[in-house]
Amino acid sequence: MTEDLSDQASILVMLKMRLAEENNWLDFASFMHHALFDGTYGYYMRDTYKFGSRGDFITAPEISDLFGRTVARQCAQILKMTGGSILELGGGSGVLGADILCELDRIDCTLNEYLLFEPSAALTERQKDRIARLTPKIRSKVRWVSELPQNFNGVILANEVFDALPVHVLSLNADGWQERGVAVENEFLSWQDRPIEDQSLYQAIDGLDLDAPYVTEVCLAANGLVNDLSSSLNFGAILAFDYGYERSNYYHPDRREGTLSCHYQHKVDYDPLEQPGDKDITAHVDFTRLAHAAHDANLEVAGYVNQADFLVNCGITNILESFDPNHLDTYLPAASAAQKLLSPSVMGDMFKVISLTRGINEPLFGFSHRDRRHML
Repeated sequence: MTEDLSDQASILVMLKMRLAEENNWLDFASFMHHALFDGTYGYYMRDTYKFGSRGDFITAPEISDLFGRTVARQCAQILKMTGGSILELGGGSGVLGADILCELDRIDCTLNEYLLFEPSAALTERQKDRIARLTPKIRSKVRWVSELPQNFNGVILANEVFDALPVHVLSLNADGWQERGVAVENEFLSWQDRPIEDQSLYQAIDGLDLDAPYVTEVCLAANGLVNDLSSSLNFGAILAFDYGYERSNYYHPDRREGTLSCHYQHKVDYDPLEQPGDKDITAHVDFTRLAHAAHDANLEVAGYVNQADFLVNCGITNILESFDPNHLDTYLPAASAAQKLLSPSVMGDMFKVISLTRGINEPLFGFSHRDRRHML
């Protein structure tokens, strides 16, 4: 507990120094970047548990290997068309990569390499511990990279990556739209609105028919990441899994308090200025923004479905049928996990999957039924 208090005091000192350098105001995207990715005190850079029951939240791969095994089936289809490798962004605990590698080996799918692009040294170590449990044949495929590869052929995976990108926060009041940032007031971090200066933010809210008061987020960093991935991808597909909405639902009149939230020890709160560095800060993904960014980067939006439809399209029910119902010790946990992954009230509908491709002419079977591209 003493170490936690020391880290919390240190990150507050660091943030206040940054604010002093910027005349006591940081746009929220900059604040969020420091809180999550500061090399010493950022949430994702510290050596603490973040995933699973011991951490702050549970991702789909942590629920069951059914997720990774099913995703592997979609990867296999793409790899048969493109050859090449898989590149996973922000590999978390390494469990998704391990499950995909084992399934590809099980179905005898050719794979050159499994690359992990992970900016956090602490998470890299956890991934290495997890991959080390695999057989020598399988783990020999794995390599960590510090930069996105060039002329990449294959599959790029981004599972809950875009929701962690820093977002700008905008506030609509009687005087119009303003940008909401962070300042120090009476030694405490506080919200402070200022006139919008970035023209990209004006463009993002142009045409929105909303009444004050209204608070929302704009993730300009998503455009940059899509563009970087496009520059890396020569032939293949980007598969992004995340929670979010199409633009009409993201900027809905009823969503007037935005989507920003924080996660700590499996509890959710909505105050990112409290205990920065100790908890995850996240915002829902605007999938329409991703689609537009892909178009600008000369990528094709090849599919968009909710997680349940993607997993069913890729054969999760067939994998579940491989469990013997008479062996309740294995069947019941698998069936329970499938229910969590597919249920609209848990992860099935809130999470979406979008595919951005280059050079792929064959339809991807993960998007074969109930494609929602018309909603983007």
